Amino acid sequence: MAWDCQSVSFTRLEIVSSVPSLPGVFAIMDGELCLLVAESWNLKARLLDLANVLDGQTHLSIRFETCADEDRERRKSVVTAALAPKAAGAADSDPVLPGLSIREALQRSL
Repeated sequence: MAWDCQSVSFTRLEIVSSVPSLPGVFAIMDGELCLLVAESWNLKARLLDLANVLDGQTHLSIRFETCADEDRERRKSVVTAALAPKAAGAADSDPVLPGLSIREALQRSL
């Protein structure tokens, strides 16, 4: 199954108005460069957390899709594989320090 995603700007206003509070998979993009692929039981809450950490990164965008909670890990793998050629070496997120890899990727892209 291809990635059936929606795309919005990485701003609090876009997240609040466009992203549902449902489980799903998301990617943070810098143009066509994928910085991070992750999954969450609540897309809106997780993306708002990241927006607080990455305040001012309005050049980024978010691609997301909702899916059943039990399908999140599988969909994350599918999306990661689809975006891998565009990931340019971005590391997987550290489960203890969520968001760490995106900070490193942003430092490389700035």
